[in-house]
Amino acid sequence: MHSSLQCYRAQGKEITLILKEAQLNFDTEDYAHAWPLYRKVLKLDPKNEKAGVNAAISLFKLNFVTDSMVLLVQNLTSSQLPDAKYYFAKIEHQLRHFDEAIALLEKYGKDSPKKRLHTAEEVAYLTEVVKNAKLFITSPHRSVIKNMGPEINSSAPDYVPVIVPDENTIYFTSRREGSSNNVKDAAGHYHEDIYVSTKEDDKWKKASNIGPPLNTETNDACVSVSPDGQSMIIYRTAADLVTGDLYLTRMAADGKWETPVKMGREINSQFIETSACFTSDTGIIYFSTNRPGGYGGKDIYRLKRLPNGKWAMPYNLGPNVNTKYDEDAPYMHPDGTTLYFSSKGHNTMGEYDVFKSTLDEIGNQFSKAENLGYPINNVGNDIFFIMSVDGQRGYYSSIKEETFGDNDIYEVDTRFGDNDLKVKHGIVFKNGVPGRVKITLLDNEGNSVNGMYFSNPKTGKFILVLNPLKSYKAIVESEGYITSVLEIEPLAFSKEDKDLEIKLEKK
Repeated sequence: MHSSLQCYRAQGKEITLILKEAQLNFDTEDYAHAWPLYRKVLKLDPKNEKAGVNAAISLFKLNFVTDSMVLLVQNLTSSQLPDAKYYFAKIEHQLRHFDEAIALLEKYGKDSPKKRLHTAEEVAYLTEVVKNAKLFITSPHRSVIKNMGPEINSSAPDYVPVIVPDENTIYFTSRREGSSNNVKDAAGHYHEDIYVSTKEDDKWKKASNIGPPLNTETNDACVSVSPDGQSMIIYRTAADLVTGDLYLTRMAADGKWETPVKMGREINSQFIETSACFTSDTGIIYFSTNRPGGYGGKDIYRLKRLPNGKWAMPYNLGPNVNTKYDEDAPYMHPDGTTLYFSSKGHNTMGEYDVFKSTLDEIGNQFSKAENLGYPINNVGNDIFFIMSVDGQRGYYSSIKEETFGDNDIYEVDTRFGDNDLKVKHGIVFKNGVPGRVKITLLDNEGNSVNGMYFSNPKTGKFILVLNPLKSYKAIVESEGYITSVLEIEPLAFSKEDKDLEIKLEKK
């Protein structure tokens, strides 16, 4: 009897010590280390309420929400610990048990405010999100989604796909082993690095680390590539791994990326700017920021280049796009009017959903945001969506059943696309040698600028995004060379689909 009592006390002391360590990790949001400690406690004491609740919350935070959690949820939904019902409702939502989630939120809402850590407004928001998910899943769009496979994805988080318009090169961000010389952050994650893959025989090659000067010992993420593929915007954190800024890099004459330069104060501020994108003529940049003066959380702004080459003041896109919640990951389609972005507001069905909004003919007002629906969007984070030039394929980051372990990059056959833009390839020679030139694309109907492109400085190759029913005028310029003007007939009426060839002669 005495021996059993000693054993019980020893076990109780061990549980107390493990719980203390687990709670320290939990309170600092280090759920990756908290979860195995709570699991250890539950093996010693399966009825330990504190360990059970926090174990479930840790798994939820780590995106490990599976049906195996159902029993844990059912056993603990009667818990009187603060926020237990709220988090279990979120777990039921992730498991698509929508009616159960709504019932839990109703019970949670009736608890005394003193027992709740979440406000009535937060409960109402989550209830609406669950109802949205239930509605969207019952009326799915005709979309086919596939994981981009092991050549692109890994068991670590892979996200932010950025694809050159001809869809033969993809840049993306990954936290896989080997990133930043295997340096990890406090939570045990490898730092972000930029990776690249190209197509060969219509198949993606194994992605490789793009290396310096784009990747450093801190977090580096590619967020946008210009339509010609010659400029890139990256997000880089400071040494503290918390603050960060947007940088711009260009491809040099030898075909390598130049050292990134921090973008100006028009974009970067003392607040958070994590994503941005170019327009076709590179005269406008859309970016997200949580700076004061917006609608709440992160908002999307537009920055326009003035005739003198300087940037105007940032312009908030307004309530049709922005909400009091977070908006992020803007992507302006090459058509110049369709903006894709992700939001935790509007009628999201869970965390970030992908939305689109269309710019009016005047170029001032965006339409009310439209949710792309299920199955593109799901109950988790769906973000960093980009659309192919012809509007038939999309690429984005998500966590789905078909995964290699965490956030993966997916390709979606959208079917709803009605965009007829096409990509036209070409090559330019300067005195017989491939080189870098600027190509200004004008609409022959109104002589307005439709895009600005640069050829690859090493290969001389370039791509143009064209409406196949329109004719264009391309002005090809390079310092010290005679300017060339090329007439491009509508591709739809062209008998041959040959690549363009441009030759410049010295002055």
